[in-house]
Amino acid sequence: MTEKKIILVGCGNIGSRHLQALTKLNGECLVEIIEPNNDAVLLAKSRLSKMKYEKNLQRFIWKKSIPENTKNSDLVIIATNSKNRVMVIDELLKSGHKRFLIEKMVCQSIEEYDELLLKMKKFAAKGWVNTNRRYFNGYQKIKEIFKDSKFLHLSVFAGNSGLGTSSIHYLDLFCWLVSDYNIKINGEFLIKKIFENKRGDDFKEFQGTLVGINQHGLVSLTFLPLEKQEISIQIYGDGKSIKIDELENDAHIFNQKGKNKLEFKFGHTSKLTTQIIEDIFSKNNCLLPTLEESQQIHTELFRIFNQHIKNILNKEVKVCPIT
Repeated sequence: MTEKKIILVGCGNIGSRHLQALTKLNGECLVEIIEPNNDAVLLAKSRLSKMKYEKNLQRFIWKKSIPENTKNSDLVIIATNSKNRVMVIDELLKSGHKRFLIEKMVCQSIEEYDELLLKMKKFAAKGWVNTNRRYFNGYQKIKEIFKDSKFLHLSVFAGNSGLGTSSIHYLDLFCWLVSDYNIKINGEFLIKKIFENKRGDDFKEFQGTLVGINQHGLVSLTFLPLEKQEISIQIYGDGKSIKIDELENDAHIFNQKGKNKLEFKFGHTSKLTTQIIEDIFSKNNCLLPTLEESQQIHTELFRIFNQHIKNILNKEVKVCPIT
């Protein structure tokens, strides 16, 4: 088996979890890690040191910036924040890279997203968005349970988290469960305030309720600024419902037969990315949404968050300050 080459751009919290996953890949692998921030490098190297792997099979090279002569990768993982991400991908596309695993949010505006799709098409490249709950075994089983449902309702309640950071995960989960990406989102129930984001002054956060609908179901997400972290989920359809506590790895199904326990375990990037990459390498595809499939969710989130900012600050906003 020939050596695979992977480029990991950005190695902070999420990037370092991708890095851990790369140590578990089958076969020989050369990983170029692009990270200018020394603190992020220290974090990543610390997490890498906790992994057991064959150092003659998995090789890691650290660089401060993307080399001018970079080429011939089997996959690029983009784990920078959303600001200026399209510029980074453009640089790599021009160097001949063809496959991208991209963190969400993919970018910060409808215009940027449209531009990225045009560039990907121009260079005959392919990209997937890392909304990875599709890879949770529990959700795969739940999709099978509801496969014949005509209409599904997904309800999420979360504390100590934000809609700007996390809503895309559950909106994508909903669209995947009902196999319908043509979603419209209502943001009028957001809390009338713009919250600070722990990832820096360039980013903002949103709390309250979002409601989304398409022809096959309804999704409602309520995220509140509570001190206690919690994520509870309910899915309803065709006379049965499933309750999930993601943090407690607990799930039950309720139907005419009563209440029964379902096996559910939260999936972590440090494991899920391994399977995602193995799928891409073997099938040139994976369960994650393509950039095209994720476009409508991104477009709707940009629209409702920018409208929310306009309502509060009384000014037009084109760049949505979320990552």
